[in-house]
Amino acid sequence: MRLGLSTTVLLALAAVSTAQDPHNWNSLGQLKTGDQVRISLTGRSPLTGAFRNWSPDQVTIADMSLRKKDVLQVQRYRRGVWSRGKRAAIGALIGFGSGFALGAAVIDCGKAGPNSCSRAGAGASGGAVGAVIGAAIGAALPHHNRELIYSAK
Repeated sequence: MRLGLSTTVLLALAAVSTAQDPHNWNSLGQLKTGDQVRISLTGRSPLTGAFRNWSPDQVTIADMSLRKKDVLQVQRYRRGVWSRGKRAAIGALIGFGSGFALGAAVIDCGKAGPNSCSRAGAGASGGAVGAVIGAAIGAALPHHNRELIYSAK
């Protein structure tokens, strides 16, 4: 048991220690040809394009070569990032389930007659409120679709 835990900790530390420093130009080595990147430049608007290659003094995206001294930041667009709508929908589903369970559990049908009490109705009401709250929270979560690769500062 201890050996397995020790091995896991050592592997995790090794993975962290090999992470690239974003202030080091050599961190561009983790980019693959074809990765979509956004490059911020001094005195110009940012450029977006497919990464081609890099050298110690320049980086090439699409058909443009940019000098290292002009590059402020290089960011890679991440794939598989959920859209705001998808996060809102997932939040609404979680909120509905939580609200339904809470609404059905809170209602007290003991004092009311069997025909005047509806756990399903109380659950649906709670679920509707929970869905609205969950959707709002899901839509408000930050949307990070870019990863910092290099920063001159």
